[in-house]
Amino acid sequence: MRNRIGIACTSVITATFVAAACSTSLGSARRQAAVTPVHPTGPIPPAHRGALRGRVAYSTRDGDIWVMNANGSGRRRVTRSGPGFDFDPSLSPNGRSIVFRTSRGRYIRDPGGIGAEGIFVVDIRTRREHPVHPPRGGLFPSWSPDGQVIAFSTLQRDLEGESIHLVTPAGKNLRDLAEPAFNAAQEGVGWSPDSRRIAYSGHSGDGNWAIWTMNRDGSDRRQLTFPTPALPRGSGGDHIGAWSPDGKRLLYSSDNGHGFELWVINADGTGAYRLTAWPGGDSANTWLRSGQIVFAHFKGDEPMPKWYVVRPDGSRLRSLPWFAGGGDPLDWVQPR
Repeated sequence: MRNRIGIACTSVITATFVAAACSTSLGSARRQAAVTPVHPTGPIPPAHRGALRGRVAYSTRDGDIWVMNANGSGRRRVTRSGPGFDFDPSLSPNGRSIVFRTSRGRYIRDPGGIGAEGIFVVDIRTRREHPVHPPRGGLFPSWSPDGQVIAFSTLQRDLEGESIHLVTPAGKNLRDLAEPAFNAAQEGVGWSPDSRRIAYSGHSGDGNWAIWTMNRDGSDRRQLTFPTPALPRGSGGDHIGAWSPDGKRLLYSSDNGHGFELWVINADGTGAYRLTAWPGGDSANTWLRSGQIVFAHFKGDEPMPKWYVVRPDGSRLRSLPWFAGGGDPLDWVQPR
């Protein structure tokens, strides 16, 4: 299962589709591993459809959530947003339900300006929906691999800080994972494969996001990346994508001065390296059990990305042309 959170450069709908507008950086103190970044200079061959398994959930420019098989077959629209907008889907581990962010529903109209909206769960077969967000809304929902809880970001009760919260798929037992005297921002959730740890993007008020990890209960917080000191205040940061299937590494998106690219780092904060280096913007999405990394690539003013897979060593870059029209981020669950 993809332990996702795609790009979160700003907390508005356009951030889902315009990842290339972000500006992020990895601190120079981290040592880069010996991997040559991907820099394609010619046509990129398509992936072999028959080798891709699982179910994919994605949003479209029309504002609805769709599902399909990983090979592009079996497309089905799951939500009908009407005048609203549904996006940022995360599949349940069994592939039967989706949690997603939506402009529909009842919630306080984003008093903190973070982009908080409704968070709904929909049954794919029946299309029945129910909200799971608190009155102040939420953003970037992510279903835990064990299926027990959904994590998302939202303002705290005093509206002073933004933190990671947990809630059951039924919308019960809301829990704030922020530590005491918290006054910062946390966005995005990447679940470890065993559901014991959470990776997220956070900052202490300067707007320069870094990658952090913590236990499922909010304890043992560790900062893995550090914004370059020369960055202007509020200029960006690193944004979590996914854990590796073995839980030893993390995929994220960052700008080290050469453009918005994919990066990989060990779960203990060592061995960071840049995986891509080509014009445009790359958005980290999913790390498949086959070892392939799924990402979106934005170029120029294109409203929707192109989709690719690549090995974590930079080899076998392949395109996914049948993913055309799918918004960033998407989610992908695979059969066990």
